[in-house]
Amino acid sequence: MLIMNDTLEKKCSYNCEMDVTPFLQPVINTYDNCIVGAEILCRVKTKKGYILNQLHIEELEVPERADFYARELLLKTAELLRKNDGAGEIPSGFVFSLNITCGQISSQTIRNAVVRFKSYFKTDVVILLEIVERNITDATSDILNAITFYNSIGVKFAIDDAGINTAAMKFFGVSNVSILKLDRSVTQIKENFELIYRKLIDGIVKVSSLCGVHIVAEGVENQHQKEALEKAGIIHMQGYFFSRPLSVAAFCDFIKHYR
Repeated sequence: MLIMNDTLEKKCSYNCEMDVTPFLQPVINTYDNCIVGAEILCRVKTKKGYILNQLHIEELEVPERADFYARELLLKTAELLRKNDGAGEIPSGFVFSLNITCGQISSQTIRNAVVRFKSYFKTDVVILLEIVERNITDATSDILNAITFYNSIGVKFAIDDAGINTAAMKFFGVSNVSILKLDRSVTQIKENFELIYRKLIDGIVKVSSLCGVHIVAEGVENQHQKEALEKAGIIHMQGYFFSRPLSVAAFCDFIKHYR
């Protein structure tokens, strides 16, 4: 476990059963064929290897420990990148994304972790906090103040699971949302290789274009799906077609050799 300095984090660590390990899934710009970011995903080491099952997810979402786990994932990612000589391979503008709930936006623990994470890199990396559907609340003064702080240090927000995550869309107008992430259930194709939800995707693309927001398509698994999304105007993608989630060491090797 990481060394923790404040009382809240020490209290959380005593209750935590899981030793979380970050895995990274690359985000690809298919137009330039380059890696532009990575989503930080949680895995737990078991006898069957590194996995994440429903019980793990429920533990990650326990309000009293969610901030602790998010902090662990961020800082372990930075430390493992440095250990594997990967920090120097990260270009300026590279985006690291992490899922958080609405209530975690105002978390001081996460704020401190984000600032510390950025300090590990010589280049100006971007942290993207993905607002998930769970526990959506109104934009309180604490949340708005936190958003203002994050904006001042270049941290961006994303709406996760766009196309099905309607509750989080309320933050589209009050935070510096720069990305909508299309849920994998929305990016599927038919037998004729056309997008099943093409009209929905077309609408999201138009709104995003008007607002200057990028779209990332999740769950891309084959060439036909990639081409269908490109026809719809989407060039940022992630999924098993490009790479499965990787250990940080494997990710460092991936970015060195990706073409």
